[in-house]
Amino acid sequence: MFSIFALTTISFSNSFKFSKYAGDFLNIGVGGRALGMGGAFTSIANDVTAGYWNPAGLAEISNSQIILMHDERFAGIVNYDYIAFAFKPSNSYSLAISLIRIGVDDIPFTENAFFDNNGNGIFDPDVDRLDPERFSFVSSSDWVGIFSLGKISDGKLSIGGNVKLIYRKIEKNNGIGIGFDFGVKYKISNFAIGAVLKDATSTLVAWNTGRNELIAPSLSTGISREFQILWGKFTPAIDLILRFEGRKRTAFLGTNFLSADFNIGAEYTFKEIISIRTGLTENKEFTLGTGLKLNRLDIDYSFAKFNSELGNTHRISVKFTII
Repeated sequence: MFSIFALTTISFSNSFKFSKYAGDFLNIGVGGRALGMGGAFTSIANDVTAGYWNPAGLAEISNSQIILMHDERFAGIVNYDYIAFAFKPSNSYSLAISLIRIGVDDIPFTENAFFDNNGNGIFDPDVDRLDPERFSFVSSSDWVGIFSLGKISDGKLSIGGNVKLIYRKIEKNNGIGIGFDFGVKYKISNFAIGAVLKDATSTLVAWNTGRNELIAPSLSTGISREFQILWGKFTPAIDLILRFEGRKRTAFLGTNFLSADFNIGAEYTFKEIISIRTGLTENKEFTLGTGLKLNRLDIDYSFAKFNSELGNTHRISVKFTII
């Protein structure tokens, strides 16, 4: 697999260049539980959301599951919706399908409302004007469909993979793409270790304008451990995210080729009913979360504070386990 990855990456790099941050819309995350833990979920993912975080974790589900999530980011400017369904057709493997939409609606489009009275192509408030009656409003949206498989390799090791279909649209412009992820997860005693190679062969998004964006591969590795404390379970976790697009100063550690960031989180679950969570994301977002499990219904909420200018982010997800 890694030989194919290397050859494909070299082949693509001869024709295209990686677009830095082109894949950021794929990194927002899903599920109130994982997001409340700051996204440190690579080694923990063990339910329907594993189709996003680490497809190897899908192998651990026992029953069919469906999840819905709504996220209002930056005080409602960005709407983020997620739905996924996972089922287990065999004792040895599970399948899942996930759909994500990120949208910004009612963006003012002023091109037709600009009167360039001095003809210099630049808006001069003393000479030029904008006619509000000629404003139009457009939307920007990103759609991602993920088809996942998780399989038990032996009693402790599971493997998995994703096929991702991407559709992006802003005003009259749109782009389509396809990508692949591969994951592994290993559990021993109270420890869990996970790794997922996202956009493994580089993900190409081709726009109808003729522009092509190439999303660079990234490697997420994580470790977690469960501790029995009083009447509950405490689980700390940490993820290391390596990206091959040279983020330099915007990353925790960065070079011209490789950057490294961390997600850190923890969860305490009391009698498998009530959970409290906290974390710190790679974007330095401080997160808090809580969860309630009622028979076959899980309700999870998470809160993220970015900064005072962009506002806070609230997420809520509801998961149903089907017999």
